[in-house]
Amino acid sequence: MYAFIPEARKSDPNMSSVHFTALVLSLTLTLLATPTPSQGAQPPHIVVIMADDLGWADVQYRDPQFYTPNINRLQREGVTMNFSYMNQVCSPSRAAFLSGYYPFRLGMQSSVLTALSNESLPLNYRLFPQDLQDLGYSTHFVGKWHLGFCRPEMTPTYRGFDTFYGMYTGKGDHFTHISKWSGYDLQDNKGQGATRSFQADWSANGKYSTHIFTDRAVDIVKAHNSSRPLFVFLSYQAVHGPIQTPEGYLQNCSNVTTGAARKAFCAMTAAMDQGIGKVMKALEDRGFDDNLITLFTSDNGGPVSHNSSNWPLRGSKITLWEGGTRVVSLLHSKTHLPNAPYTWNGLMHAVDWGPTLLSAAGKTVTANTGGDGVNNWPSIVNQTDSARTEFIYNIDDVKNMSALRMGDYKLIRRHGGSPKEWYNPPAGVTNDRVFEVTKTGYYFFNIKEDPEELHELSENASLSHIFNTMKTKLAGYETQIVNTTDADKITAGKPKFHNMTWTSGWC
Repeated sequence: MYAFIPEARKSDPNMSSVHFTALVLSLTLTLLATPTPSQGAQPPHIVVIMADDLGWADVQYRDPQFYTPNINRLQREGVTMNFSYMNQVCSPSRAAFLSGYYPFRLGMQSSVLTALSNESLPLNYRLFPQDLQDLGYSTHFVGKWHLGFCRPEMTPTYRGFDTFYGMYTGKGDHFTHISKWSGYDLQDNKGQGATRSFQADWSANGKYSTHIFTDRAVDIVKAHNSSRPLFVFLSYQAVHGPIQTPEGYLQNCSNVTTGAARKAFCAMTAAMDQGIGKVMKALEDRGFDDNLITLFTSDNGGPVSHNSSNWPLRGSKITLWEGGTRVVSLLHSKTHLPNAPYTWNGLMHAVDWGPTLLSAAGKTVTANTGGDGVNNWPSIVNQTDSARTEFIYNIDDVKNMSALRMGDYKLIRRHGGSPKEWYNPPAGVTNDRVFEVTKTGYYFFNIKEDPEELHELSENASLSHIFNTMKTKLAGYETQIVNTTDADKITAGKPKFHNMTWTSGWC
């Protein structure tokens, strides 16, 4: 067993070959003895841990100056999803993740939902946690929702979760939980049907959000009835701005030499990592890790303005460059990923996670079940090619830009957004990248050969057939868009009318 709760940075010597061999033998025997859902065993417990605004290089296994030993463990023992994509900002990513539909089909493609908006992830779309409930799962959402809340039906306990503890809005102070219009945003919602309750948790005021979300997730694990499978969606507010860190974590980032702001960002990440360790230890203590699948992912790329790093990928959060959309993503399981650890190079998009996790839970997921997502669970487990061959990064009718991936190639129409270059390299690395301007109105790259998007290929005659095919295909997708609408801003939702809290039921 691992202690899984780092208190300070320590050396991490390599495991001896004898110890490694014994561990492999032990794991092999465990795998042989453990039934799968298809053999009549209980479906696996599933834990999704989503970081907010974590960049490609904001983890220790990519930047050794950072301190994320628990994330490192997930990576060291699990499957590194090397080409896992989300949308470029928060609400669209979360909508795609939960619904299995591209945001441009939901009318959510252009920006995030605002606090006084009467919008939500459309209510006529079924979310995959509802399917998990049908499979007998106990389902819980902890952390940041940001998918609409002005009507109760928009909130998590109406959309597939038995309980919700967290924040409705997209950002706020990590200690006071005060967001826009001086509204307090820390909700504790429980129950189903007539027993649903909605209330603010004022006792959390002054307590760091990473800690309270971790504690609630641990409490859920400790109280769970083991006769049922468990699904926890732990959606951290970290490491979204404002960059605020409780005392005691800067010591774990003493190796950071790229500036005080980057060090503070590292400390915030270390606090989240410690929380992940506590949750994983709680699962181990209950024995749930013998039948557990854990997904760790970011909701989009890191914002370089907050000293996040997507190095060596290009761009930032809010852009269609790889740095805004290609995310840290790790799958971990002692028993359901028998060939781990390895890196899987198949394409994976946010819309695929619902079908993939439902398949892992034992649900039959076929190609014609609706939605944009595909079931990649067999491909990941068997280390075969992805069931996905192409995807839409986004189609933004407000910013007038769109992007398509097809195989190894990527096509961006008009522009990928700004910031558009390469930022925050690790210590000792010189950023000498040169930005190439396109002459065709498109940016065209081979991402497999050029993941940093350094070499624009739209004028390469030998690739003209692929370039033209992708232009036609992208134009076809653009005809399917549900246009972004200007949502009403309803002043009745202002916290001053609701005991200075953000609440539901005002639209």
